Amino acid sequence: MDDQSNPQIRLEQDGPVACLYIDHARKHNALTFDMWESIPGLLQRLDQDPGCRLAVIRGAGRDAFAAGSDISQFGALRSTPEGVARYNATVSGAIDSLRAFRKPLVARIHGYCIGAGLALAIHCDLRYATEDAFFAIPAGKLGLAYQHLWLQRLASLVGPAHAKEIMLTADRYSARQAVDMGLINRVCNDDAFTEIAASICAMAPLTQQASKIAIDQSASPGPYDYEACEAALKRCFASRDYVEGQAAFREKRKPEFTGC
Repeated sequence: MDDQSNPQIRLEQDGPVACLYIDHARKHNALTFDMWESIPGLLQRLDQDPGCRLAVIRGAGRDAFAAGSDISQFGALRSTPEGVARYNATVSGAIDSLRAFRKPLVARIHGYCIGAGLALAIHCDLRYATEDAFFAIPAGKLGLAYQHLWLQRLASLVGPAHAKEIMLTADRYSARQAVDMGLINRVCNDDAFTEIAASICAMAPLTQQASKIAIDQSASPGPYDYEACEAALKRCFASRDYVEGQAAFREKRKPEFTGC
């Protein structure tokens, strides 16, 4: 496949783990308009798949998670107010679909994680990086304005002071620096990440959904949705998985959760 002529978000599934590969390696996995446009449909498919317990977004190839949006398209697609509005709405729709995804969503980051690539990563639930990963938002070098909701998300992870430094300097940060500021959860190798993924898949799905809703609501700029949190909590206690969890604890065995 020539990823230069056919960049795509490529879906591969191995048991309960689904991987969404950002596949545009010749441009360090820069995201094209069509790639942004494909994300909501892919996530909706995985959200409805009972066999999927975890979705992982990662970059194809060895060099990058994603080096931002494909700037070479901006002249054709973002040269008019209408084009800017359509492009921005498509990217916002992709980010919204990350926020709406009910299952655990993890960014597995290596190499370049820049600009819109970092926006993609920070809207996942968790971020695990390799030692060679580095991070930056060079919007100030390009005259771009970052979406205000993205900046709100960034500040909720790293705090206002770090968020301003990232945006006002456009500096690059190593994986270790990113851990220190709270931008990513952990630096780990592939074996450790495989163990993390397995531990996530072994947990009760409805508990994970309830946890995501409550935590995301606490960090949301809007009013807190108590009803959604309460409904998710009630689904847990009314589920067969709750019965299974108690039985497994009493019987000193691993629970077998089904998500219902």
